[in-house]
Amino acid sequence: MKKTCFLSIDVESFGALTRQDFVYEDAFEPVKKLDNILDIFKKHNVKATLFITGEALKRCSILTKKWSQDYEIACHNYQHVSIDELDSAERERQVRNFIELYKSIFEKMPIGFRSPRNAIDNKQLTILEKYDFKYDSSVFPRYPLYFRKYGGYKGHAPVRPYYPNRDNYREKGEMKLLEIPEAPAFANFPMVGTWLRRRGAWFFKLLFWFKKPDFISFSMHSWDGVQFGGRKGKNSGEKFLEQLDQMLGFLKKIGYEFKTGEEIYGEFPA
Repeated sequence: MKKTCFLSIDVESFGALTRQDFVYEDAFEPVKKLDNILDIFKKHNVKATLFITGEALKRCSILTKKWSQDYEIACHNYQHVSIDELDSAERERQVRNFIELYKSIFEKMPIGFRSPRNAIDNKQLTILEKYDFKYDSSVFPRYPLYFRKYGGYKGHAPVRPYYPNRDNYREKGEMKLLEIPEAPAFANFPMVGTWLRRRGAWFFKLLFWFKKPDFISFSMHSWDGVQFGGRKGKNSGEKFLEQLDQMLGFLKKIGYEFKTGEEIYGEFPA
């Protein structure tokens, strides 16, 4: 039986970075240049899910419709703002506005959600259930204690897809919304482009020397594939694309099959 990799991109503007870190006049430049990452996906013939913000979807709707021919398009909230900063009414408004925009473009409902900065809680999952989302992919189930603190990590959770508990989303329970966690490979190290590109493809391969889990999640940001400066920009742009090419080839070589969130949801009936 093949091992599964949930490959995804958080498609968003440069909003989380300071103006000094990049040279682009348009903060949506990473979205407009997303084909630089998707071309690597096509080279390796891998499936993926694009979690896009409503702002980016509205700004780049024609491009997103083109991408939807090959990839699943899912929700990354309407604005890229942590839900911790929003009250219940605003959280629901963000979800509702995204759905209305999505339906106007694709004539169907979105089924997948990832919260900005991986900030998630039971209140948000309940809102997603209300609007008939089928899965969430926000939970960081593991995180290395030797790393700097990450706000999205709130403690251990299952590393394989599971249905959360209504009182504690980090435990298995009775919710109808599937959680597809951002599961690591080894040593709790996040399989996220931001961290991986700073260390290189050799480090990525090293993680699998020790363990090859049946399920992993490999995610990145749209802005990983464009060059920008500052501490956060290390190995961004062409260097990251070279690393990504090596990493995807390596995962296929060691037996991973790439699936979208929708496909994974279909394999874990409630």
